[in-house]
Amino acid sequence: MTGTSKPKGKFLMLLKNDFLASARVISLFYIALIILFGIFGICNLIGGSDSINMELIEKATSVRNVSIALSIVVSFLLIFVTFFFVVYDFFKSLFSPQGYLSFTLPVSSNQLLGSKVIVYGGWMLLSYAAFMLTSVYLMNYTANEVVGRDKISLIESLLTMLGDFPSTTQIIAYLVYMVLMFFVIFLSFVSIVYFSITVSHIRQLQKHSVIASIVVFFITALVFLWISFKMTDIVNFVMVFNEDKTLSFGILSENEYLVGNKLGMEVTPGFAFLGLDIIMFFATSYIMHKKVNLK
Repeated sequence: MTGTSKPKGKFLMLLKNDFLASARVISLFYIALIILFGIFGICNLIGGSDSINMELIEKATSVRNVSIALSIVVSFLLIFVTFFFVVYDFFKSLFSPQGYLSFTLPVSSNQLLGSKVIVYGGWMLLSYAAFMLTSVYLMNYTANEVVGRDKISLIESLLTMLGDFPSTTQIIAYLVYMVLMFFVIFLSFVSIVYFSITVSHIRQLQKHSVIASIVVFFITALVFLWISFKMTDIVNFVMVFNEDKTLSFGILSENEYLVGNKLGMEVTPGFAFLGLDIIMFFATSYIMHKKVNLK
């Protein structure tokens, strides 16, 4: 049995059902994050009050520091919880016994796959945003209020005296770049997983679907990496975050690593992965529509 083209009309309902199914567990982490921020805020109010005894203030400070650490951990775990449901729900709703129901819905294969991408892509973006905002805010708060701005400035001055080190702003920019690149790679990883699971359920491979999905995954991942490396060899487009918070762009020649004596952030691999993700979407949708054999 293969997926067939269906008239439009139920796509919004499909989006709604996918969202509700995923929100049952993922939302619990957001609730936990809100509670931790509430504890953080209450402890800040207690710590800033002049009418409360020192013993209570010290306890509130300890609880505040714990809430900071837990908030960062929870926001980080949120990314992996979302990823688990990205893969688990895709398999369960399309290739378990529930798949018969999914493929009989009045939606096309593009819409079946698109619903998963939109809902879980949205959750992943939200999870990343929650992690980034939580981490940046709490780390900045820790630097200013716990460590102290004076100590941070002293460390920056010492680093400047020791050599041509990047500024704190540049370091943060590079960290953000690394996180964004990780997110792009993460999306590609998910698209490869979707493709591998789908290919493993064609008639010729479904008897050994688990082994087939693993083999297809590694072959596809290697192809992704090879194409991204080849594109980087052709044109290595980079950007540099300057001290005045502006961006500079350039193209690195072979064996070059610096742009104007500054470390550049490679952009080509990110565009390569995103382009391949789009190709993988339509390839996966086509196989779902024409080749998948439901058990």
